[in-house]
Amino acid sequence: MTPEDAIKAEVRLLALESIVCQVFATLFQTMPREIFDAVKRRAMEGARRQTFPGLDAAYSDLISAEFEAALTRLYSMIQHHLDTAQKGQPR
Repeated sequence: MTPEDAIKAEVRLLALESIVCQVFATLFQTMPREIFDAVKRRAMEGARRQTFPGLDAAYSDLISAEFEAALTRLYSMIQHHLDTAQKGQPR
């Protein structure tokens, strides 16, 4: 994969993540904030316990850490959209 192809793939992934987070923020706006907080908390707890059987232990730990970091980033994006909407500011 060329550097240009890698950049294109990363930007496409970022665009998808952004759209998904906006959609979920719109959904969570219709609910009490406690629901979002509970869903986020359960997801993060599950990510911390996630293992990848069949892989070398060190590699499984690396993938688990990356998975947790990705979820943290996505839930932070959703939370940003919720906080911005709550303040009545444009996203």
